[in-house]
Amino acid sequence: MASIKESVLGARKCENLNDPIDNYVLDYVAMFFSRIFIKLGIIPNVITLLSGLVGVAGGILLIFDTLVLNIVGVLLIIFSVIFDVCDGQVARLTKRYSNFGRTLDGLMDSLVYVSIYVALCFRLFSVNIPFTSTPWGWWILIPTALSIYFHSAQSRTVDYYKNLHMYILGYHNELSRTYKIDEDIAAAKKGSFESFRLHMYRSYTKSQEKESPKAQQLLAKIDAAGGISPSVRDAFAEKSRKYVPFTNILTFNLRTIVLFILLFLPGHLEVIFFPFTIFAIEIGRIVIILKYEKLSKKVAETASFELETESAALDEVAADVAEADPTEAKTEQEN
Repeated sequence: MASIKESVLGARKCENLNDPIDNYVLDYVAMFFSRIFIKLGIIPNVITLLSGLVGVAGGILLIFDTLVLNIVGVLLIIFSVIFDVCDGQVARLTKRYSNFGRTLDGLMDSLVYVSIYVALCFRLFSVNIPFTSTPWGWWILIPTALSIYFHSAQSRTVDYYKNLHMYILGYHNELSRTYKIDEDIAAAKKGSFESFRLHMYRSYTKSQEKESPKAQQLLAKIDAAGGISPSVRDAFAEKSRKYVPFTNILTFNLRTIVLFILLFLPGHLEVIFFPFTIFAIEIGRIVIILKYEKLSKKVAETASFELETESAALDEVAADVAEADPTEAKTEQEN
């Protein structure tokens, strides 16, 4: 049986794209549970549901300004994150991928973070607005709604650029294209659950494509060429490998750590979590979009989209051999 480390490395999507917490802690803890799930025959979608239910339960417990309940809530949210890693690990190790699973995973993630923001809303309802003697009351709905909106956009952005990176570098990915979803919608039975799910998923994908017009132009050129050329892959990878780690500032880990610290500080400092999401994390999202748009434009304008032919590949091999030994190169070409 493979070791835990071998299983973790085998279950990763591709290169090391996650932050250190995922790479050196969560992935290993999750693999312990993933092995149990696989042994019990539990499918990834069930694990996804479990992750969502545990996370929502943890979010609800944050409503109460009680230390014990808050600690239990934090622990449940941590387990939710672990199980969220598990569903991906189990899916990759057992080769049980599905578009429905991707949709379900997104839905459960959304329910968890919405439950956390709603919990903070209830928690702060009777607390005074900072620097005033006036309680938040219904005004707290404004930062709550804005936080949910921006959190959703930030999750959408990190999901898109990580999958774009994996697609262009040739790894297994979940990069969805609206035109392909349209084909699935046309094939689905009207009024069915599948049709409804695809329409919802299309809205998500369309939003990703709308905020990345230069990336769409690059993908259109790749489609027209019939594949990803080595020139495009190399030009994109050179910068993307530097950018993609920064998408981790938009993930759940950083904001969760900040939230947990704020929850256990005196004076209801958890109110800071709203502007942290709305402004600080959102600035990071805008920077990442600008970086990838600039990269996509440059690659689309300067890289060669000509696919490598078999003869070109042989010539390249011969050239490499010639560099090492001219005599061997001649033999290679004659063969």
